[in-house]
Amino acid sequence: MAPVKQADDGTAKQEAEGKATAEDSLEKSAISGKSESKNIVAKTRKILEKIRPPVEESQADELLALMQNDGYPKPENWQLSPKMAELFICGTDEEFKYKINGESKKTSISTKYYGDKNLVQKSIVTLASERALMLIGEPGTAKSWLSEHLAAAISGKSTCLIQGTAGTTEDQIRYSWNYALLVAEGPTPRALVPSPTINAMRSGKILRFEEMTRCSQEIQDCMVSILSEKVIPVPELGSEYLVFGKPGFNTIATANDRDRGVNEMSAALKRRFNFIYIPVIQDKELEKKIVIKRTSDLLERMGFEIQLPKDVLDLLVTVFQDLRSGKSGSGGRFSPISTVMSTSEEISVLLDSAIYAYYFGKQKIEAEHLAMNIIDAVVKDDKENLAKLREYLNIEVRSRASGSSVWDRFYKAMNELSNR
Repeated sequence: MAPVKQADDGTAKQEAEGKATAEDSLEKSAISGKSESKNIVAKTRKILEKIRPPVEESQADELLALMQNDGYPKPENWQLSPKMAELFICGTDEEFKYKINGESKKTSISTKYYGDKNLVQKSIVTLASERALMLIGEPGTAKSWLSEHLAAAISGKSTCLIQGTAGTTEDQIRYSWNYALLVAEGPTPRALVPSPTINAMRSGKILRFEEMTRCSQEIQDCMVSILSEKVIPVPELGSEYLVFGKPGFNTIATANDRDRGVNEMSAALKRRFNFIYIPVIQDKELEKKIVIKRTSDLLERMGFEIQLPKDVLDLLVTVFQDLRSGKSGSGGRFSPISTVMSTSEEISVLLDSAIYAYYFGKQKIEAEHLAMNIIDAVVKDDKENLAKLREYLNIEVRSRASGSSVWDRFYKAMNELSNR
């Protein structure tokens, strides 16, 4: 476990304790204004068996602590009560005692979702009413993140999952067959291959349907009877063979409201969902907090630490907020780009910059690292965005460069890279 390294400006060293959390580090960082540099800390170097374990595994201690201290009423077959499910997602500094393998422990509950608490409460109430939940919003606004954590809190399982694509078929939503057994035995329950939907229905768990609107409307409508009747008939096994949903079964779907390859939902399907819109984060300090926390979690898996100066973090968030809105905080306006400058894209830029700084730099994120990755994030496959990015550089970044060394380095790096 490596110590937190001193920034070039001479800020005090601190030893990274194994029990220190990303939130602890955050309070001592640039966000609180107590230091000129943020260290994205790897708490421990773990040998991972899974690149990305499901929430019910990665947050098992928190879930167990909440379960053992849960005295609130809860719907049938829910792992946590609505009150404790909200605490699991929104977090709390309160410490909960729990026992595991005969050993007494205690833990606080980390914040997983930094958005509006009322939004989380409405989502939980929808699922408790047995009405399906649709989380809708721009790409990269943590819809899938919230869906996964809701499923883990309520069902203790977040992996009953359908990923919607243009190629998703009805079989993937309802059921399919083991064709070897089908030929040998004919249609029998043993030959039936259950879908994630059937698995969720039989066990009374939450079904997650990611990016439902990427499926064609005909495929989407396979869900109409499932959502309304909570049953899937299998006529090949006889008219009486029905798969019923057990108490606790429900569906959380996600959809982008603007993106390529999105299909309209039918009115019949819309009526079976409660729609909750997930907004883009507008508060700058909150956005910083989200970006730091999520990037810290990702770098922790890699087992190394990176210095992030306060002014570099501020530059990153400012650029993303400017490009997202097509105007700057000082009132400057420029042509909006077609790329969705989401918080998840921002986290990706910072993570790539951190990895570059670790392997090819001095383990400190510089403005030049951000410039390299922001260009790739903005342009993607639309070359017209490059001209719009140059416009932003000339209107806004150049004026800021005259009063700030970090903005000056960023401007020079962006100008050079964008003209190659």
